[in-house]
This record gives sequence, C-alpha cells and structure tokens, in this order.
Amino acid sequence: MSARMRTFDWSATPLGSPDTWPQSLKTTVRIMLTSRFAMWMLWGDDLTFFYNDAYRPTLGVKDAWALGSPSDQVWAEIWKDIWPRIEHVLDTGEATWDEGLRLILERSGYPEETYHTFSYSPLADDSGRVTGMLCVVTEESERVVGERRLRVLRDLAAGTGEARTPDEVLAALSTSLGPGTHDLPFALVYLPGEEGTLRLAAAPGFREGTGHTPGVLNLEEQGGTCPACDVFLDLTPRLTDLAAPDALPPGPWDRPPTQALVLPLAQAGQTRPAGVFVAALNPYRPLDEGYRGFLDLFVGQIAAALANANAYEEERRRAEALAELDRAKTAFFANASHELRTPLTLMLGPLEDLLTGDAGPLTGAQRGVLDMAHRNSLRLLRLVNTLLDFSRLEAGRAQASYVPTDLATVTADLASSFRSAVERAGLGYTVEVSPLAEPVYLDPELWEKVVLNLLSNAFKFTLSGHIRVTLAQEGREAVLRVRDSGVGIPAGEVPRLFERFHRVEGQRGRSFEGTGIGLALVREIVELHGGRVEAQSVEGQGTTFTVRLPLGTAHLPGERLGAERSQTSTAVGALPYVEEALRWLPDPPDRDVADEGLAGPDRAPLPGERGRVLLVDDNADLREYIARLLAPGHDVQVVPDGQAALEALAESLPDLIITDVMMPRLDGFGLLRALREDPRTRELPVIMLSARAGEEARVQGLTAGADDYLVKPFSARELLAKVGANLALSRMRRAALEREQAYSAELETRVAERAREVVQWRDRYEVAVQGAGALIYDWNPATNEILYGGALEHITGYRAGELLGRLEDWTERLIHPDDRAAFAREIGRVLDTGEAFGLGFRVVRQDGSVLEVEDDGYFTRDEAGRVLRMVGFVRDVTERRRAEDALRRANEELQRSNAELERFAYIASHDLQEPIRTVGSFAGLLGRRYGDVLDERGQQYLHTVELGALRMKTLVDDLLVFSRLNAALAPLQPVEMGAPLREALARLDSALQEAGARVVVGELPTVQGDAPRLVQLFQNLIANAVKFRREGVAPEVTVGAVREGDWQHFTVSDNGIGIEEAYFGRIFEMFQRLYGRDRYEGSGLGLAICQKIVAQHGGRMWVESAPGVGSTFHFTLPSAPVPSDRQPAGADA
Repeated sequence: MSARMRTFDWSATPLGSPDTWPQSLKTTVRIMLTSRFAMWMLWGDDLTFFYNDAYRPTLGVKDAWALGSPSDQVWAEIWKDIWPRIEHVLDTGEATWDEGLRLILERSGYPEETYHTFSYSPLADDSGRVTGMLCVVTEESERVVGERRLRVLRDLAAGTGEARTPDEVLAALSTSLGPGTHDLPFALVYLPGEEGTLRLAAAPGFREGTGHTPGVLNLEEQGGTCPACDVFLDLTPRLTDLAAPDALPPGPWDRPPTQALVLPLAQAGQTRPAGVFVAALNPYRPLDEGYRGFLDLFVGQIAAALANANAYEEERRRAEALAELDRAKTAFFANASHELRTPLTLMLGPLEDLLTGDAGPLTGAQRGVLDMAHRNSLRLLRLVNTLLDFSRLEAGRAQASYVPTDLATVTADLASSFRSAVERAGLGYTVEVSPLAEPVYLDPELWEKVVLNLLSNAFKFTLSGHIRVTLAQEGREAVLRVRDSGVGIPAGEVPRLFERFHRVEGQRGRSFEGTGIGLALVREIVELHGGRVEAQSVEGQGTTFTVRLPLGTAHLPGERLGAERSQTSTAVGALPYVEEALRWLPDPPDRDVADEGLAGPDRAPLPGERGRVLLVDDNADLREYIARLLAPGHDVQVVPDGQAALEALAESLPDLIITDVMMPRLDGFGLLRALREDPRTRELPVIMLSARAGEEARVQGLTAGADDYLVKPFSARELLAKVGANLALSRMRRAALEREQAYSAELETRVAERAREVVQWRDRYEVAVQGAGALIYDWNPATNEILYGGALEHITGYRAGELLGRLEDWTERLIHPDDRAAFAREIGRVLDTGEAFGLGFRVVRQDGSVLEVEDDGYFTRDEAGRVLRMVGFVRDVTERRRAEDALRRANEELQRSNAELERFAYIASHDLQEPIRTVGSFAGLLGRRYGDVLDERGQQYLHTVELGALRMKTLVDDLLVFSRLNAALAPLQPVEMGAPLREALARLDSALQEAGARVVVGELPTVQGDAPRLVQLFQNLIANAVKFRREGVAPEVTVGAVREGDWQHFTVSDNGIGIEEAYFGRIFEMFQRLYGRDRYEGSGLGLAICQKIVAQHGGRMWVESAPGVGSTFHFTLPSAPVPSDRQPAGADA
C-alpha cells in the first residue's frame, strides 16, 4: 500500500497533493501503513478513505478503487450502521468500541455476513481540531459463526440423546431449530412412506402461512426431476436452487434463502438412507468447507438418532413379541398337558389290568411288550406332569401347600429309591441325612420332584465314580447337596444350567433324551419355597447341586400354610424316574432281544430275503422293539450310539443301517457324515429315525445323505416295508456296481494302452532332442563379433569359415525373413534389461531347407555389472515339434477313449433293463399263481418287490433318455410346436383320463428345434403336473407362448401342490426329489431332462410356484418363421 500511496494521483482528490497535507495527517498515515494490524481511516470534510495492507482482505473487490474515495461510497451498504459512530467521534472527539458487530458487506460481489471487533478514534489536524477518524479492526466472522454452529449442534445432541422413537427425534430437531437459525433458516425432513414414496415428516422453520412444500414425493415418477428423490436413490448430496424463494420463510434473516443443500440421512456404510434432509442455506454466507462440515455433522447426528430410535423400537417390538410368544407357549403347555392326562389314564388303566392278570394269563413275550408299553406310558405321564408344573410356575398359578415336614426322613426315602439303579451301574452311592432341629414347611409333592430330578440328572451324567447325597442344617437353612464325579459341565455353560429348554451341546451321558426343563423346574420350585439353588462344576471332575431352604414360615405366604391342595396332583412317585434310569444301562450280555421276536407264523422270512441290519438308538425300549420286529426276517445287531456303530462297522459291514438322529457321543448326522466319507461304507443304505416331523426335517435328512427317513411314531408295517425296499434296492445297486466295475476295468485297460503309446512318443521326443547337436555361440555386443562352434553345419548347412563372424551376417543369411523382426525385438529387450535371451524361430539352411530352432542365451558381466558377452546355444527342435504333433494326435485318441467312458451310463442302463423286466415279470407271475396261498405279510413283501422293480424300471428309462441327450443335437429344423405337444398328449392319454385332467393349449408358434426332444420336453412337464396334483382337485394344465425378440417364451402352468421357493434352484438337478417315494413315484430325472433339452437349444428354463396354488414352468426356444399356410390354433384336451 505504501507504493500505491506514492503513485496515487492525490491532486484529483479534495486533499490535494501530499505536499500540502498537514503534518498530523502525514504522521498518522505513516503509522497506519507500517502497522501489521488492520486499519482504515477517513480525513476531511469529504471523508477521504485510507487503509493499510492488513485491511485489504476486508475490502475484497473494493480494494481496486477504494483508496482516496469518499468513505460513504466505500462502505455504502453499512453506512447507516457505522455513520452514527463516526459522527459521534468527529463531533465529540470521544473514541467508540464495538465487539463482534455484525455487518453485511458486499466485498465479494454479494451480501456477506461478517463480524468485527473495532474501535473508532479521533484524528486532529495541526491546529488540534478533530478532522478525521482512525479505525483499528479485527474480523471475527469465523469465530462467531463457529460458536453459533456449535451451539446448534449441542442443542440437537441434547434433544435427541433421550429420543426413543423417530417422532421424538423429529420433535427434538424442531425444538433445536425453532423458527429457524441463521445457518438453517428452515429445513425439511422426508422419510420413506408407502412403497415408492417419501413423506414429509418434519418442517422446522415453517410457520403458518409461509411457503409451501409437497407432502409426498413419488420416487419413480419424480426421479430425475426431484433432487430429494435422486439423493434418496443414489446417496449423493445435491445443491439446488429454491423455486419461488420469496414465498419461503426467511428464518432470522430479512430475506428468504435462495438455495438448499439436499443430503441423505445415512450413516457410514448404509446402502439405504433413513430419509432425506433438505437444508435451506444462509443467504449471507457462502457454502464453503466450514459450512458444509457443519451441515454434515448436523445431518449425521439426525441419522444416528433415527438409527438408534429405529433400533430401540425394533428391540421393543421384538421383546413384546417374545413375551407374547412366551405367554402363548406357557398357555399351550398348560392346556396340552391337561388334555393329555385323560388319554394317558385310559392307556395306563387297561395296561395295569393286563399286567395284573385280570384279563387272563400272559406269555413271557406278551408280558415283555406290555411292560414296555406301561413303562413308557408312565414316562409320558411324568413328562406331561412336568410340563404342567412348569406351565403353572411360569404363569404364576402354581399353588403350593406348605406343611411341616420331617425333611430328613422324606429326603432319605427318596434317595434310597435310586440305590438299586446306582449300584447296578457300578457306582458308589452315599446318603448322609442329618436330623434337623425343626420341621421344614414345604410342599412334599414339589420337594419330591426336586430330589428326583437332581438324582436322575446325577445318574445320567455320572459314568463312573460316586454319587453322594447330604442333608444338614446350616444356620437357619436346610441344605441339600447332590454331588457326583461325573462328566462335569464346561465353565461357560454353568450360568445357563437353570435356563428352560437349555441343553449342553455335545455333553456325554448315558442318554441324549430329555426335555431340557428338569433343572429349570427345580429352580422354580425352590424359589417358590423362598430358597435358592446353585451349581458348581469342573469339567471332567463332576458337579455339585446345592439347594438351600430357609426354616420357619416368615418367607412363605400365610394363606398357603397348611392349605388344602386345590390343583390336580402331578406326583407320580419315584418309580418312573428309577425305571427310566435303568433303561439307560446297557442290555445284559446274555440277553439277545433279536431272538425275542414278535413272533407268529406270518412273520417267517421268505427264502433268500434275510439281511444283516445294524440298529443304532440310545433308547433301550426302542432298540428292543425294533429288533423284535425285524428278528424274524433279518439278523439284527443293536448299539446305543453313533460311536459304537462305527466300532461295530470296523469289524463287519451290514446290509442296512437304521439310526436315530439324537444320540450321545455321536448323533445320527455325525454317523451319516462318517459313513459317506469312508469308501467302505459310502454305499450302505441308511434309514434315519427322528421325532422331528415335517417336510423340512425329511429334506434335511435326505440332503445329508440318508436313503430314507422315518418319523416317530411309525407303524410296524411302515418300518418293515421301508427295510425290505431299501434292502432290495441295495442288492440291485450292488449288482449294477459290479457290472459297472467290469466295464470300467475294460475301459481302463484301453486307456492304459493309449497312455503307453503317449509315453512311447514322449520317449522318442527325448531321444530326438538329445541326439540332435546344438550350435554354441559367443557374442560380444560391443564389437558385434560372434564366435561359434558345435553343430554349425547341422544347424546352418555351412561349414566353418563360410559365415562371417558378425551378427548381421547371421541375421540376414540364416534367420527366416518372417522371424527377423521378432529376433530384433528380443535382442533389443535383452540389451535394455540385461535379462536372459530366449526365442524360437526358423533357420534357412544353405540348401534352402528350413529348421525349427530354439535359441537360449545369457549375459556375463564384470565386477561392476557391465555386460561383457552373451553366450548361448541354438538347438534343432524340428523333430520335437513333429513329436509334439504326434503327442497331440495320441491325446485326441485318448479323448475318444474317454468319450467311450461317457457312453458307459447308457450301456449300463441298457444291460439293467433285462434283469428288471425279469424281476417284474416273475413277481407278477408269483402273485397270479400263488397270491391266494401267501398270507398278508407275504403279499406285502411281493408288492414291495413289484414296486421296487417298477421304480428301478422308471429310473433306468429316465437314465436312457438322459444318456441319449449326450448325443450331438441334429441340425435344428422349423418345428410347429403344436405337433410335438399333440404327440406328448397322445402318449399320456391314459394317465390324463385316469386323473380327469384338462389341458388348455393357446396359440403355439414355430421354433427352430429337434422335434423328438421337444416331444420329450412337453411329455415330462405335463406328466409332472398330473403326478403332483392336489388331492381332490382335478389337474388343469395350460400351455402358452409369447414372442420375445428372437425367442419364443413358453409357459406350462398347473394347479397342483406347488413348490417352496427354497427349492426353485434345486429341482432341475439330477435325482432331486422334494417328496418321498411313498407319496410320489419317480426317478428325480424328469426336470433335469427338460432343462438339458432346453439348454441344447440355447434357451433357459426356470419355475415360479406357490405351495397349494400350483406351478408355472418357463422355457425359451429360438424362433423360426411361421409358414403362411400353417397357423397354430388353440385346443382343449
């Protein structure tokens, strides 16, 4: 500014030339110019404007002309604000002071909000008269605006911190912004509304009668024209001009905003925002980095608060749903338990009458069966009573009758009932009961359940060692401890022991059976008595359960002391607990339940039918029952768990395995995985038994690799039929496997012969390479000289001396013209990089013949790394290339041999047809000739054989069809699709009539295709629709097509049982079945064949379906021109 002052034409101003200025003015100007603090001043009646370098940023664009101008022109926009202060200084000679004064400056081409702290001081001329004013100023815009924004963010955080719903978050937002703030004159919040829309959820800053904004935005219709919609869809903030700004609320300003920034309400990592925030911008501040950061923080707080509120709401709804589910479950248990007691009574009464001999004497086998039924009925009663007790406790409806009880005597009697079972298991058993100082008030029936549950638990999980029961008084408490030396409990599981339905995964024990509520019931009963129960356990060492009951009555409800029992008793005594515990013990070694069959002449096996069955189940009664069922026709070996099954399989392999799912040590699925991973047992048929009913459980079992799945309870007929069918199929598979192995052996021999030929060609190639000499060279890149030796004449046809010793001569005379460019590039590369040389090219020998050669070279360097020479050798690889061609031809022959292997499935299937026809024919002949002679069991076995033969024939026929599809597709011809459809309907005519099916056909186009395969496609799809029809509903199939570009889109729809969406992608795989053969026959190949036919035509196939409604199969085929004289027509069949 000093330079500008000197060059400025002051003579054109009222002040005149600086030579005429008073000394006081010169002195003041000099002080101002040399100061680094921002200053400006005015002088004289015309208020001439001066300023220094530090003040220039405040002037902005006015810096170009402000010097020497009248001050009221320089600051015209704020003159009304500052002139009263200046006038006061000039009139009174008194200084002024302002701190953080807001001034709207137009220093950047637009009105800008600024804040300044300054003082106005008087300036006197040489006579002492006040003639001017000096302003010393500090601009504090960033500080003032920053503090203001921090207050807004603090208020928002305070308001949203306790918000628990989105509405509370928006209310806090509206409170924090009020009628609008300086940086947010108003705002709009849009949240997702009905599908495809955004709704206006909040509009802080809008007052009644100010502006208008749409309440609903349509994302699809307004996308591309509505910034809020676009930001919601792509999460990219947008700056937008506001329409009709004069009608919008101005907030605290004197004019409304003209722009808004639209931001997504999304946290980092979110792909879908919670909404959109429209921030009206301060009309007096630029959208700089600081302003944008403030808005990002503000919107981020709102997004986080909304996310927290939504999470809280979701958690609250989940908690309410879980509570309601818990109440419903408790009510169900109570109602179900009550309803089950009546049929249980009607089961136990007759069973006890039979066992006492009231209905006549019993044989040993009959008594054994009745004992089993009675024992398991008592167990079921105990489980029902346990559920009833638990549901009462859960619902708060349990009513205990507290009576003074000799706890020592009652506990000793209950503990002694388990002595026989414990000692039979080979365990030590100690009961130490000390008399108590006074009777304990408790409900004897409920205390019985506590003691028996704890003893049963100790017995189940103590495989060796000792069980100890103690009762003693400690202070004012009666303390029962049940301590065992069993398997113990992992430390992480101990806190969850008393949770209802909780089971320790993988826990070893005598049985895997149990409801998971025994210990939870113990805790509930003890707490009902004002006591507490604890557990201490060390894995591998044992567990101690401690029950503490307070003495006296102060802790009990007075109205229940000595009260009569108003609820149905659920006591069953110790007998069911003890008998169940005894069934966990291994069968005596001298007892073979398989020899105690449920005998009778109708169960005698037919010749050649007997098979070896391994039965795996941890329930002794179930093992005994199934073994007796199978004993007349099969040799049965029983084991209690999957680990024992694997040990038995190591000694010998059975023909069939029947296994339970839930067992200790190794469960059914673990056993099945082990079987399928072992080549010895991979093909063994497995039938799984499970208490889990439903299609999902069946699919899980079959997916895991089981051959069949049987849900408990099952009938004897069903079990015997499945065993017989699986054994028959197993024998057929073995026969097929033996034939397959024979074919495989023959093909392997032929492949080995081809492999030997390949090895011979490889050996010839090695001899050729080793026998051909190599030309050795030594090239000096510096001089371009080349020395050579070795098989020069063999490679080049030249003798030594006939070639010049320079690289150019070699290149021009020896290298084939077509390869010289590649050779030059390789030379250039190795010179640039210093890497090894390697190239194959052709050499033109002296006689004009051409050799294929390979050139390999490497550089030698001195100690400094400089290249000295390149040495290498050139090998004749002509013979090797010929050998490689021969090798390729041998590989092609090998591929042809492999193609023969692919035809194996077709050949094997053909060879299977004759024995299958023989089985079916002789089974039918046996039925016609001897059907009247056979008893009901024999007729059932005969039916099983016929059914197995029919299933095998279906499988073989489908395999043949699938194998034929591997053949190359014939050239595609125009096919009018009505023709293959009519052929398919003709083949299915009897099945359609039998099912009462109706087929509706729309207009069908002409496609490019293979007619026979298209017949197979329609036949499989329509047969599928007829097979999987709903019970009592006549099948209806609709066939239609629509053109889509160069393709025809076909649909085959039915009204059948439908398919779950989870299986859409799997139904086109080979051998995939969604239902057992007991419901629907089939091979599992039909849809796989359809998909392969469509794929061979270049199309694709998919399904749409809903259970109970039906399915629609879609497929596409290439279009073909429709002849003018052949138009398709619709038809009904």
